[in-house]
Amino acid sequence: MKIGIWLIGFGLFFLSCQSPQTNNEKQKEGNTADEISVTDAYPLSILHDTVFELRNARNFTTTVAIKLPTTDAEACILLLHGWNLPANQWCDSTDFCAKALAQGYALVIPDLELCNYPMEIYPECLERYRKYPDLPWIMDTLIPEISEKTGLLQPGFRNFVAGISTGGRGATLLAYYQPELFTACATLSGDFDITVMPNEFLYEAWFGAYEEFSGRWKSECFAYDAANYRVPIYIAHGKADAVSPQQQSSAMYDSLKKHHPELLVRVNFPDSAAHNYGFWAGETDAMLEFFGEF
Repeated sequence: MKIGIWLIGFGLFFLSCQSPQTNNEKQKEGNTADEISVTDAYPLSILHDTVFELRNARNFTTTVAIKLPTTDAEACILLLHGWNLPANQWCDSTDFCAKALAQGYALVIPDLELCNYPMEIYPECLERYRKYPDLPWIMDTLIPEISEKTGLLQPGFRNFVAGISTGGRGATLLAYYQPELFTACATLSGDFDITVMPNEFLYEAWFGAYEEFSGRWKSECFAYDAANYRVPIYIAHGKADAVSPQQQSSAMYDSLKKHHPELLVRVNFPDSAAHNYGFWAGETDAMLEFFGEF
């Protein structure tokens, strides 16, 4: 177990493996990001910043904050926080949200608390984690409800998804499963192939012991199915990261470029950067510049 994950609450952001057959399998058959027909401003059904709540079947309430630019919202970013970090801390600790809003982005910020973005809640999942959202609920309920309530995150618009740490895992998994919805993705300081960390507590706590459920671990990431990942992506990871090994992001880059040499994949792997907001704050301009290319 990485001791740092309990001290600062950073999750791991894990992207790797062949997807199981689910009702979301059909979503991977949609258009690639290059094929999305992008329109102009969203037809918003809200006029101001707002907050609302959604409850899943396991009685967990997700609070969703919406921040709107002062101009027409011509793009939207779904922001996913790190494991056990305050949902709005990315905005409070960096200038990312202020700069994104100034550039005309609407921001969607769900508070998913200890969510680890699993495809399924398994019998071996520790009881204290069982209530948190899984990916099917996020894709089939949360995002459609956000779209219905606000007009944001609709197909055919400039929808982006970005995450730090565990939120980075969520961001890349959403891009993997929903290429028809997301134009591009950004992930900071996360994992790619979770199977090379068989003793990592958070994976074992959600998926069971690796030696017993190795196939399950592979199905809970996209490292073994990178050939089917299709969304342009910005990947940043500090080489001094003591929570999530930087080699995870290097492996993601290598795998995506192997399978998709034509895919736009941009990276930044600074030598001295760690797993903290000091590093993530410095990625603001590069991320927004990357999103601005679409």
